[in-house]
Amino acid sequence: MTDQEQKEGKISIILTPDTEGIKKVFGVPAARRLALLCTQIGFGEIHIVGGTDHFKELLSDLAAPDGFHPVGDPGELDDAANAILASHPRPEGGKILVMRADLVVDKANLQNLAQMGEEPQIPCLESDGSGARIFLSSYRNLAAVMKQAWTLGGNSGDTCSEFSILSGKNGLPCRLKGAGNGKNAERKLVDAIRAQTKATDGFMSRHVSRHISLMMSTRLALTRVTPNQVTLVGAGIGLLGAFFIAQGGYWHQLAGCLLFLFCIIIDGIDGEIARMKLQESEFGHKLDIVTDNIVHVAIFSGLAAGCYRQTGDHLYIQLLAVLLGGFALCGAVVYLRLLKPEVESFRSPALGRLLTMMSNRDFAYLMVLLAAVGRLNWFLIGAAFGSYIFAAALWMATGAEKNVSAAARTDSEMPTR
Repeated sequence: MTDQEQKEGKISIILTPDTEGIKKVFGVPAARRLALLCTQIGFGEIHIVGGTDHFKELLSDLAAPDGFHPVGDPGELDDAANAILASHPRPEGGKILVMRADLVVDKANLQNLAQMGEEPQIPCLESDGSGARIFLSSYRNLAAVMKQAWTLGGNSGDTCSEFSILSGKNGLPCRLKGAGNGKNAERKLVDAIRAQTKATDGFMSRHVSRHISLMMSTRLALTRVTPNQVTLVGAGIGLLGAFFIAQGGYWHQLAGCLLFLFCIIIDGIDGEIARMKLQESEFGHKLDIVTDNIVHVAIFSGLAAGCYRQTGDHLYIQLLAVLLGGFALCGAVVYLRLLKPEVESFRSPALGRLLTMMSNRDFAYLMVLLAAVGRLNWFLIGAAFGSYIFAAALWMATGAEKNVSAAARTDSEMPTR
């Protein structure tokens, strides 16, 4: 089955028995959040079942005109299910996500549910015991599952079977109904982001930068600020830091390193906002990579220029050439050993985690420390030769080529910022 055929066998049904789904979480209505998440993980055919009047404007760009099914009573769900299946016949083995519009969930939890296979019991994602359930239904059980979801997973009088409960992480999914539940849902989404970034964040990023960035991003996510705007602002601050470092002198270089550290913190904010507001995009991912590399080159070039201005020693210009060669080598190794689809990942997961830790941006804190003690030139020397050591370690740690097709990767893999 091709990727397109697999996507065509995936349907999302969002039930709207009330208007709770129009409540906003980080500025995005809950029903729209669910529709966007379903689309991101490959369930691109969206159907809205229930009171549709309040949701057509919110979801008209995500659901087809025939994807809205007015239903005022649970007894009409059988007809709605039959209409959905009759108008769009689907292959055997297709999957249908069924959820109420007043639920909040993150991409990782929803993806875990969507990846569950055929089971005697119907897969169901649940976390807080309040009836916040999301179901993964087959075609034959659709009507009964819709009734279960309509009544928040309670006894609808027509139970489909026992469920296979998948425990949601970080308290998700959760309900929006009730005072303060909107803020509670936002807090849980922030916790989910923190948990997802924990594995790749360095020590200082996890314990310092991420706390600051999440504090800022939770506020910016409620405004019209976009992730790409934050990316460009962060890059501008990083380039300003490079300019100060290039001036030489203790205070200029300390200020430049502090600006670069602030740039690193902002670099986390754009990705966090993108996840909170569901604005992740291929363009944003590429913009983030390009600006990061521009800032890095500018910082190290500025460092070499600043050291040269202070000492007049041409050795620092030569070290810059060595360092840029090391960067190029690291880039080549990353492409050959990690980015090509037929290449296996790390031979050893432990080595992979070690190299990930070594490649994080905690070095900005080291730069500030060395600038504070007037030894910033040590960082340039260490980075120049360390880049070659890192490239060699990465080459040895990554596995040999293996015939793994790109199709084996999940439909939901979207670049994160």
